[in-house]
Amino acid sequence: MLKITVVSTRADALKEAFEGDMSCRVPADVELYFHSDSESLEDESLAAEIALGAPDVLAPLLERMPKLRWVQSTWAGITPFLECPRRDYQLTGVKDVFGASMSEYALGWVLAIERSVLSHASAKQWQPKIDRGLSELRVGIAGVGSIGSAVACAFTPFVREVRGLNSDGRSAPGCNSCFAREDRLAFAEDLNVLIMILPDTPATDGLVDAAVLDRLAPGAIVINGGRANSLDLSAALSAKASGRLKALVLDVFQDEPLGDDDALWNTPGVYVTSHTAAPTRLDSIVKVFLDNLQRYQKGDALQGLIDFDRGY
Repeated sequence: MLKITVVSTRADALKEAFEGDMSCRVPADVELYFHSDSESLEDESLAAEIALGAPDVLAPLLERMPKLRWVQSTWAGITPFLECPRRDYQLTGVKDVFGASMSEYALGWVLAIERSVLSHASAKQWQPKIDRGLSELRVGIAGVGSIGSAVACAFTPFVREVRGLNSDGRSAPGCNSCFAREDRLAFAEDLNVLIMILPDTPATDGLVDAAVLDRLAPGAIVINGGRANSLDLSAALSAKASGRLKALVLDVFQDEPLGDDDALWNTPGVYVTSHTAAPTRLDSIVKVFLDNLQRYQKGDALQGLIDFDRGY
């Protein structure tokens, strides 16, 4: 019997997803153990060969699970696993699940700002101002993996140009051109919108700093829907205060949740979206896991395999 331990604060909902439409896909030789927190695991669960769950609750268990051979993260990000020394197992992240929701988030915010949706919605008098719209915008996507490429494709029909930024400048779907990280200043030149969907790795620490922000077009919009480490928040706030940026949309922060007394809640032109850009759909996570489980049992390569050295 193949033992699989599921650890998540949403364990009950995950169990329902497994027992619902996906029940027909769970192999008969599989035993699933569901836990809502890492403290409730019994010896049988700790002896599992496979684990599914969020990195923040699973990573502390790695050293207590000697038979573990594969971990499926329920997040796109996997930083807590990278902070653990253990490397003798396969780690897979979630791919091709968050692209649609991140695209809706990014496109929705650009439309809201560029078409003055927010100001019109709160207007108390007639506002006949004509907006420039999206057709002349240069949009840059920092981090064109599976999620970033989906965002790029969503913007392509509406804007003048879409640029991508990745580790080596390889081409990506939806992008007119792509730049390597070392060419980040050329990538940022005259962008009207910068959308950040970068992973949390040492290579992305402070990638979008004052030098990058200074290259953006005056009145640019910066949206961070990736990880907080990649944005120099102090530099971004300075750029907003000076008028260099029109708006700063922040979904992620180094410490979450953001405190109720944090000044960002009341900073004009700064919009805090409480880590809601790309919510996790549990049915999609279960489907990804079961697809990979089939591959695992056949001895095939797993989808979304993480390179521990690269961090994604």
